[in-house]
Amino acid sequence: MKSFLENGYAATSIEAIARDAGVAKITIYRQFENKEALFREVVHRAVSSARDTMQATLVRHGADEREILLDLVERMYLGATEPKTLALLRLVIAEAVRFPELAKSLYAENSYVLAPVVEYLAEAHRTGKLHVPSPELAAVQLSTLAFGGVRFFISKPLAGPEERRAWATGIVDLVMRGWAPTPPGD
Repeated sequence: MKSFLENGYAATSIEAIARDAGVAKITIYRQFENKEALFREVVHRAVSSARDTMQATLVRHGADEREILLDLVERMYLGATEPKTLALLRLVIAEAVRFPELAKSLYAENSYVLAPVVEYLAEAHRTGKLHVPSPELAAVQLSTLAFGGVRFFISKPLAGPEERRAWATGIVDLVMRGWAPTPPGD
């Protein structure tokens, strides 16, 4: 990750990574077919912790949907604005035109990261706690709102827990109105 973030995708070489790691180039090629495969693994490892955090947030017995979603939105925001993650996302966006496969691999990772959210929303819909007929779409929409679209790429992160909670509260108030369960008979 360090090499990719410091040099960009195009300027990073397997040779330089091997030299920095103190291993032979063949050692890297034994595990990864090429630089793109290595980069995909870097992205996967970077987003795996975000997925684990979401899973832990969503598996809380006794908490109501509003509180779970508030915590989830805050954690999504924190995860996306973590400096290394943000730098990695910026790198993929900057390189997307020249290396469209990088953008595709990041998009595929998004489905992996959001899987716990999709499962949570599907279960909440099945049990009547929320009205979310399309949990995949809803998870993408929620994450986009949580991250603030392009806002978090071009501005300073929210300043502290109070601002993050206010941000999350606004988002959750919005989605809870849209996802309110349909009363029986309606």
